[in-house]
Formats: sequence, C-alpha cells, structure tokens
Amino acid sequence: MELPGAFVRGAKEEEALSKAQHEATSYLAWLGRELKQLPKAHIVQTHQCKLTVEDADCEILLDVDRGPMSDREFQLLVELAKHSGASFAKLYDRTQLKDWVDEARIRKTFYGQNKKTIKEIFDHVKRTQYYYLSRTGIAFSEDDALPLMEIRELSFDSLAHLFSKEGNSKIYNVQNEEWTLKKILRRFVWHDRIHGKAITRIQEKQRQLGLIDRYEDPFRFNIHRTS
Repeated sequence: MELPGAFVRGAKEEEALSKAQHEATSYLAWLGRELKQLPKAHIVQTHQCKLTVEDADCEILLDVDRGPMSDREFQLLVELAKHSGASFAKLYDRTQLKDWVDEARIRKTFYGQNKKTIKEIFDHVKRTQYYYLSRTGIAFSEDDALPLMEIRELSFDSLAHLFSKEGNSKIYNVQNEEWTLKKILRRFVWHDRIHGKAITRIQEKQRQLGLIDRYEDPFRFNIHRTS
C-alpha cells in the first residue's frame, strides 16, 4: 500500500514503526476510506542522511519515485496534492488564534528560526510551493500575495507541462538532492501534513490552556480522540 506523503518519525527505528499504523489509519480516514485490517509496516528501503530529524524530511529519492508514471497516476497524485492543499487551507482558515506564540517552538533550525505561530507556519507552507517548483529548473514568477491554492494550481500547470514532455524519466539534481516529478508531488502532500500536524498540536495546546473551546481536524490527525 502506497500512501504518498504519509510519514512518521522516531528517535529509533522501532519508535517510528510503532507509529506507522496510526498514521495509515489517519491518512485513510482523511481520504474517507477505512480498512478493517491494515497491512503490517515493513521496511522496503533505508537511507542515511545528516539532517536533523525534527527539522526536515530526509533527502532520499524513494525507489517508487524513480520509476515510470502513467498519465492516470500523475493525475491522481495531482488531485491528491490539491485535496491536501485544500485541507491545509481549511485548517488554517478555521483557526482562531493565528498569531498566538507557542514558546515551546522557539528554536533555531538549519533554515532559520522555527515557525512559532499558526500564521508563520501557513505562510511558510505557501511559500515552499515555489521551492518545490524550483527543483525542476523551470522559469516562473513568485507572488506571495496569491492564495495558497492559486499558487498550487499554477505550480501543477507547470508540472503537467513538464510531465507531458518527459514523464517521470528525468532526475533533477539540485544542491546534492535528487528529485523527480513524482517526488515533488509527494513532497507537496508531506509538507502539508507535517505542518498541519504542527498547527493541530498548537491548537490542542490552546484548547488545554482554555484559550479555545474546540478546533477542526480536517486531516483526521486526532482520529482516536475528540477535541
């Protein structure tokens, strides 16, 4: 079973694997699907990198992201990434305390200061869409004033143009990291999820502090609890 953009982290391999079933359940619930029994997680590929695990995705190019990609698979991934973007935009739009500072998040990362408010996280996700598009070397203009989903639509139009010419056959090497179109689409979803989880954690903290009564969970991260 391939769930593009699903992810777990852990200090050790066993810890990460122990979280895999909940992540799969949450992911499928987000898509409106439910399996009576989930497949057992098993390792199909390993990769060693020097990135700090809490700050970034591993730069790995997954084997499944190297292979050919059919027109239907490309369209399904595009629709998945659009659905993910819409879920992230909904999550942000429904938040109440967008500028509330979560002091526990204040720390330095390899890319600068960690995002400490919901608004900072949202703005980061919106801008990073241009970063993913830039991995292909295609020319484009940036406009941070555009809504998140408009930037995403324009990005996918550019990716569709590239896909029509070369499929998923080209590997782009940018700053010692390898990319394909399939990897880029997967990372759109991954990035929404990692920062969607961060926003959800901030809102849960706000709820526990009595700052808000409830919050919405469009990604179904809290599938086994009610807020």
